[in-house]
Amino acid sequence: MSLFENRENDFEFDADDQVHTIEENFSKKQIVEAVDDRVVDLKKKLEIAHLTESELFTLVGVNKNEGETINPHSYSYWGSVFGLLFKSKVFIVCAILFLAIIALSIIVPIGKNAWPLPDDPTQVFPDASKAPSMSHWFGLGVYGEDYWTTIWIGTSVTLLFAIIIASIQILIGIIIGSIWGYNKKLDIAFIEVTRFLTLIPTLVLWLIVILLFTSSDPKWKNSMFVVIIAVSITSWVALASTIRVQVMLVKNTEYNTASITLGSSGRKIVTKNILPRILPVIVQTASFSIPNAIAIDSTLNYFGFSFLSAGERKYTSLGKILNLSLADNKWEANPSLLIFPLIMIALISIVFFLIGKTFADYLDPKTHR
Repeated sequence: MSLFENRENDFEFDADDQVHTIEENFSKKQIVEAVDDRVVDLKKKLEIAHLTESELFTLVGVNKNEGETINPHSYSYWGSVFGLLFKSKVFIVCAILFLAIIALSIIVPIGKNAWPLPDDPTQVFPDASKAPSMSHWFGLGVYGEDYWTTIWIGTSVTLLFAIIIASIQILIGIIIGSIWGYNKKLDIAFIEVTRFLTLIPTLVLWLIVILLFTSSDPKWKNSMFVVIIAVSITSWVALASTIRVQVMLVKNTEYNTASITLGSSGRKIVTKNILPRILPVIVQTASFSIPNAIAIDSTLNYFGFSFLSAGERKYTSLGKILNLSLADNKWEANPSLLIFPLIMIALISIVFFLIGKTFADYLDPKTHR
């Protein structure tokens, strides 16, 4: 038994010696490899140190004009914006559709009325089918007129109304929002004005303004001018509030503080420093303004406050066309009376939204890379 124990102890001792020997050899090998690598690096540095500049570098040419130039290619902000726009397939397709809508809304209505007189045989077709056909692409309207012509007349009038409303909204919103955000003294006054305008329901305020004009003088009844004034009273509030916040953020930036320190005027600071930074917000708002104006047209027509009189036959609007098709459920017998105006409204809204969104995205300098 004792002999067996002695042999076991000898075996454990031999194993420990072998492990210790392997560890020593492995560490020595690592040290040798590290020393060899260091020697190679030192040799390379010594070789490079003895080389001349002509041996280290190859002269490719000398240009005195570009000697101090960091970037030989000049940067143009608007050039980059439009360059990206014309590379965007979404923008190109939407721009083509928009131009086509504008062109057709101008060309198709020439020499035609929206609601022809009943005894006009050139524009009223009582015997024709009201469904779309080869002779009448959109079918016939509620008065037997060519619905294709009526839709495009309505589109031209509605677009005119929407563009005027959007232009006024953007112009007033930019002016008031810039002044509001830049001048702290007027902050309380503008807050109280906007609070008063937002306390009254928007639709109620529009109807009150229209009624005040029409009651004072009957000639203002069914006037586009009156409707534009009524809508413009409140349309600028949301945009002005947004621009105010953006102006306050940009106003406290370092580059704007440096501009003030250098003596730049308030007008220059607003037009050169602040407005370019909030252009994406303005463009994005404009893309929603057109669809909103179309919705306003439809809403006012529903309540009988249209800017077109009931007896008006030369002009119409998409809102009026929709209300006529919904009256007495006429669209149930002929669904195209409702489908085509809705398609036109949806197409205009989507096209304007995509154009505005794409334009707003590319106005950001971060995308110019």
